[in-house]
Amino acid sequence: MIYKNLTIFFSLLLLLFSSCTKDESMASSNGPELADNAGTGGSLARFTISGNYMYVVDAGKLYTFNITAPQDPRQVSVKEVGFNIETIFPYGDKLFIGSQDAMYIYSISDPANPDRLGVASHLRACDPVVANDSIAYVTVRTGSNCGGNINALNVYNVNDPLNPVLYTSLGLSNPRGLSLNGNALYICDEAAGLRVMNIDDPYNPQQVQLVTGDKFYDCIALQDFMICMIEGGMAIYDTKDKFAIRLMSRITE
Repeated sequence: MIYKNLTIFFSLLLLLFSSCTKDESMASSNGPELADNAGTGGSLARFTISGNYMYVVDAGKLYTFNITAPQDPRQVSVKEVGFNIETIFPYGDKLFIGSQDAMYIYSISDPANPDRLGVASHLRACDPVVANDSIAYVTVRTGSNCGGNINALNVYNVNDPLNPVLYTSLGLSNPRGLSLNGNALYICDEAAGLRVMNIDDPYNPQQVQLVTGDKFYDCIALQDFMICMIEGGMAIYDTKDKFAIRLMSRITE
């Protein structure tokens, strides 16, 4: 039960921090370098906010709400996306939507009317995604509700969102959520631990730290600290040194 409650808590955190990081998260990069605040928000979220619009996914559809008046949100569009949709992640004028067998890229240049740009299909798996203007990081895993036999981090070039290209696939244990913080990528690899990756070479992530002792499910990197969903509760890490993070506190049952 704590896992479900914390998922809701993570969604509320996304709402809280979207307003104070909105301008920063809209920053674009002119190459493979990563914007400092690209990773704000949990990669397992099913809804997100960009400007005056909220985007929500269910198993097959993308719903758009105008929240200019937060007390009176108005649904303005519904789009068929695919099957087994699980996650949504915003960056700049795009939405990256993860399903059990693909990653969909939508333009929100017209925020009330998201438009599909491209899709990257892969073998059936569960797949959170985080991204910036040029690169998308996707974890795929096996699981009772997902099928498939692949546990990996996939790295896509999305410079051309109509044609995402898989550059790298790195084998992992059973990866779940992930988050970006500048040139650091954090991967929750469940019982194997929290993997801290250096992505100075964005197509060739290098592990520089492995945090063990908990089962890690998702994380939200917020500049100098990170909130992680763990089995039985959550943990907060100091990330001032992005490649040598340290535990600040743990909240458990």
